Amino acid sequence: MKPTKESEKLGKLIDHIVARYQEIESTLPLLSRELSHSERKALKVVASAGRIPIGGIGKALNLPASTTTWIVGGLVKRGIFQRTPDESDRRKVWVELAGKGEALARLIERISDRIASDLLLKLDQEKREIFVELVTAAIDRIEETGSLK
Repeated sequence: MKPTKESEKLGKLIDHIVARYQEIESTLPLLSRELSHSERKALKVVASAGRIPIGGIGKALNLPASTTTWIVGGLVKRGIFQRTPDESDRRKVWVELAGKGEALARLIERISDRIASDLLLKLDQEKREIFVELVTAAIDRIEETGSLK
C-alpha cells in the first residue's frame, strides 16, 4: 500500500521529532546513563500522575505486574522512586518520585519543551494556533479510543 501525501508528511514530522528528541537526549548523558528506555517511560508516568499505584504504572505501560514490580524496585533502590503502603489496603502500594526522580523528570520535561519550542517558533501566530488545535484534536481522539488505531 502506497502512503498518501498526508501520511508521508506526518511521517516526516515524526521522524524529525524523534531525531530531535534523540539529539537532545544524547546531550544529557545523565539521563541515558541513569535510566533504561522502560525506566524513562515509568518515570514519565509517575511524574505526570504525582502518586500512582504500581498496577497503574503497569497498566499505563502495558506491562505485566512482575515486570512493573521489577522496574519500580530498581528505581526505588536507586532513590528515583519511593514506595508508600496504602493505609486502608495493605495489598496496595503507592509510588511517587523521590528527590533524584524529580530531577530526572525535570530533565525529561525539558526535552519536550525544547522540541515544542523548535516546532512552534518556526510558525507564525495563526499557523501556531491551527497546529495546536489539530494536535489537541488528535490527542483527544487517541485518548477517547485508547490507541492510535
